[in-house]
Amino acid sequence: MATVLLCDDELMNRKVASKILKKEGFDVIEAKDGLEAIEVLKEHSVELILMDLMMPNMDGYEATKIIKTDERTATIPLIIISALSDRAAITKGLELGANEYISKPFDITEFRLRVKNSVDMGRLQNEKSEKELLEILAKTAEFRDNETSTHTVRVGEMAALLAKAFGWSEERVELMRLAAPMHDIGKVGIPDAVLLKRGKLDTEEFEIMKTHASIGYTLLSEKRSPLLQLAAEIALTHHEKYDGSGYPNALAGETIALSGAIVAVVDVFDALLSERPYKKAFSLEKTLDIINSDIGTHFHPEVVALFMQNIEEMLEIRAKLSND
Repeated sequence: MATVLLCDDELMNRKVASKILKKEGFDVIEAKDGLEAIEVLKEHSVELILMDLMMPNMDGYEATKIIKTDERTATIPLIIISALSDRAAITKGLELGANEYISKPFDITEFRLRVKNSVDMGRLQNEKSEKELLEILAKTAEFRDNETSTHTVRVGEMAALLAKAFGWSEERVELMRLAAPMHDIGKVGIPDAVLLKRGKLDTEEFEIMKTHASIGYTLLSEKRSPLLQLAAEIALTHHEKYDGSGYPNALAGETIALSGAIVAVVDVFDALLSERPYKKAFSLEKTLDIINSDIGTHFHPEVVALFMQNIEEMLEIRAKLSND
């Protein structure tokens, strides 16, 4: 359900617009002037802003300028709604970054359609931007790590397959496909001497390496979109262990996010089967023996059970997406 910020100094105008919006299924947050709208945006995430122009304290022009020059709010679609109908007023609002302009009194059908279209377009743009961001981060991580891009892609596909087996919605399965490859993005913050060391890490080095989970979470949790929040959750929890001996928070059992528990299994599975500068590829038999021996200690029992039920599909993913 999308949230709309409705900013208008006239109470009756807010009541009319709010009623229409709520009937269409939107959550509505009201503000009576630009100053109040700015404060609302500091505390709430919204997907559309409806902005009146002529208001006391701070008018819609100034509020629009502030919103559209702040990187935290600049991408939120903003529609100016005003009784002002001259070309200069419209042009000024659009020049300040407004995405559309609707004159009052507005046609209800047109109002509903424009609001819905603006929210839909905003979501599509945000999704595109987030996917592009994750692709850039993935490429950055590849330049620094021994892992290959096909490993991260396979982890995404395998994790999505398991998420579907757990009964996740189609939309959330797709989010898993996109988010899971970011599980080790925090390694961009690990010094080369530790990250690229060919031999076994000593105790101090391993403590440094372990911080990549928290670093990844910090990088990915800046925005509260479903995709980035899932990616952040996975980054933080995929090294937790079912018996509580993992890191960074020593979570145990069901307190570990299912997304992280899923990625923990498929990441280890794919890594063990893959050759790396510091290790030869393990056989399938040895790999599965290791995973099964760690049920209830490292791995979530139900995740491993579903993984084994879908092992043929997992192997098909490796065969299809393998060049390492």
